Amino acid sequence: MAVFGKRPKHEDVRERPVDPDELRRSVDEGMLIARSAIVIAVANRIILSALQQHESFDARVVAEAAREELRRFAAEQREDAERMREIRAVAQNARGRSRHQHDYKRGDDLKLRTREATYTELAERLEASSEDPSFVDAIVIGARQRAWDDIGSTVVGRLGWAAGPADDYEVGLEDRLQELAADIDALRPGHPPASD
Repeated sequence: MAVFGKRPKHEDVRERPVDPDELRRSVDEGMLIARSAIVIAVANRIILSALQQHESFDARVVAEAAREELRRFAAEQREDAERMREIRAVAQNARGRSRHQHDYKRGDDLKLRTREATYTELAERLEASSEDPSFVDAIVIGARQRAWDDIGSTVVGRLGWAAGPADDYEVGLEDRLQELAADIDALRPGHPPASD
């Protein structure tokens, strides 16, 4: 309540701590998104390796690719955290109303600190995951399955006729089987060639 026309002093959001539950939730969601993106990136590497370099699947090579992607994603998160620090520094002196969604002001400090903390912790978890054999193995397995599914669906799509027999497959099947048996018989050594 204002006394004698004075406005009450509002709490400065710059002094409020980042909510640990919100931070944990954001980092967990970030890990799920990053893991999915990394599986896709590694699956693409598997496909390109198989199709362009004609290389067979090698779990060790793919595991190293997964670790590289994890470290690359961690580096991106560190860059995002640094960008948030820079935005916060500018926002500290910005006054007035925001003109658009990226026009941050002093009152956005808690939101920006939360994002910075999320990016920082996410980078740490991704980096740690690159050294976790079970996490890397799960990415390798997921990427291999995704690559197989992608290639398999492409092949079946291009060879649509191979996906199933034609509707009239049963018509004349017995005759075709007898012709096939006769052709196989004709290929046996010592069998006289058929006359046309």
